[in-house]
Amino acid sequence: MRILWINANPNPNPGGTELHSIDFINAIEKYYPELELYKAVAKGSFVDKNTSDKNKYYITLKSEFSPLNTLKLIKLAKKLKPDFVIGNNGNEYINTFLAGKLSKSKVILFRHMLNYLPFFNKKFILPKVDKVFAVSQASKRRLLKDGIPEEKITVLPNFIDEDKFYYDPVQKENIRRQLNINPQDKVITFIGKTDAGKGIFDYVEACRILNETFKNLKFLIIGYGKDFDKAVEKFKEYGLYDKLITTGKTDQPHLYLKASDVVMVLSRNEESFGRTVVEGFSVKSLVVVYDVENLKYLVEDFKTGIVAKNGNVEEVVQKVKKVLTEDKLYDEITNNAYKEFLENYTKSKILDKFVNQLKSLM
Repeated sequence: MRILWINANPNPNPGGTELHSIDFINAIEKYYPELELYKAVAKGSFVDKNTSDKNKYYITLKSEFSPLNTLKLIKLAKKLKPDFVIGNNGNEYINTFLAGKLSKSKVILFRHMLNYLPFFNKKFILPKVDKVFAVSQASKRRLLKDGIPEEKITVLPNFIDEDKFYYDPVQKENIRRQLNINPQDKVITFIGKTDAGKGIFDYVEACRILNETFKNLKFLIIGYGKDFDKAVEKFKEYGLYDKLITTGKTDQPHLYLKASDVVMVLSRNEESFGRTVVEGFSVKSLVVVYDVENLKYLVEDFKTGIVAKNGNVEEVVQKVKKVLTEDKLYDEITNNAYKEFLENYTKSKILDKFVNQLKSLM
């Protein structure tokens, strides 16, 4: 089976599609040597820097309106004669479609975003491809609203690397010790970009109120963003700075996350997938979300986590209080969440589903 994977935007900074491409490319090359994988990427891009040079071709597609480089891509596809041409960026759908159709390959597109499709793509591109992989139930629902036939859509979530993200009680205690966290402490975590839209200030408020009831709390912020300094100042204002631990920008979020007891993902805006939710599942933490797309599809209230009304910090606090004061309920929810992760979101499960879908299209 021969695959041409296209992610040729010159963006040097990671976005969701770039990280997704890197994860899939590297995993396929490592675990599926029987697949002949070629990649078309922009030289010097984030995807280029984080993938091997094996079977790599340099093509830059700043947008679908890149006629010369689109011709170059078509020429490459005709030369390679792949079974599948795969596009992973909405700005490259047209280029991918042309390269696939003119090389007589099957065309597969990934859909990450929740915005509605541009008219041309909605009318002439996606209805004519062989398969669209939606990364979430929310993205599938949006595709259906755009009129894409349901039989062309398969939900294939982003995978979480179980070699990095997993539950290990011994490792959890070791990391907590390194962070000067006592065994009896409960760690409330925020992970990701520390921006208002991602819920950093809702997290701070929830921590403030919870601290009035529980005196053995520590607060962990993993990541960095434009509102990081303001969030830290809030902790100082509330007299909680001595309980705050921050990592800043880190390339090892999985290690710090394992210290957590509660992970708050209080994004106020739609999320195309909700990676940090599943990462929280993977370390057996209590995950708390607002009822926004796609987060509300990932979490079942009081079964695999907690779901609160968007922006309702008081509801978050009351539900967290209930779970933290009932050890049996906490264990039941976090065990269910861990099982959900193992059954539906590991690298091995997602890649097997991906390969089987390709085989079914052969």
